Amino acid sequence: MNFSGIVLNGGSSSRMGRNKAEILHKGRRLIDIAVESLIAAGANDVVIVGGATKTSSLEKNVQYCEDLFPNEGPLGGVITGLKNVESDIAVILACDYLDIDSSVILECISKLNSRSMVFPFHEGKEQYLFSTIRTKNVELLESQFMNGVRSMHEASTFLDCEPYQSAHPEKLRSANTPSQLNGD
Repeated sequence: MNFSGIVLNGGSSSRMGRNKAEILHKGRRLIDIAVESLIAAGANDVVIVGGATKTSSLEKNVQYCEDLFPNEGPLGGVITGLKNVESDIAVILACDYLDIDSSVILECISKLNSRSMVFPFHEGKEQYLFSTIRTKNVELLESQFMNGVRSMHEASTFLDCEPYQSAHPEKLRSANTPSQLNGD
């Protein structure tokens, strides 16, 4: 299946206290874990959106895009990414997933079927910032954004969404704080 990748490079990382993308986890930068997982899953192109500093990747078909709506929450980053990818389907992936890999990405894509968007549950929470979405939904998301919506959770209520239980929940751990990096 043809798909693009959108890596949300994070906002100010205020809870983490430093740029999440540049944090090393098991010897790799978090941004590289995200990008390499998308490439390994077969992404045609990957767009890295925003962040406190411009983050680059050595992978081919990877570009950096300034967030069209900086400091306005993740929905703006998703819209930016959707406007800059090539495929009709995109995998949205925040850069703070610690153990993500191509198997979990392919699982998420396989769940899309005829839906507008799908995302896994992890520890009882819907993972909107790791999801597969049809890029044609950008207009609806942008309309919601212009009406003041800033969260993917709220914006997704206007889409045909389906959460699912991942076969690999151990790979869905993310880190928003320093203690979460160590599994606390």
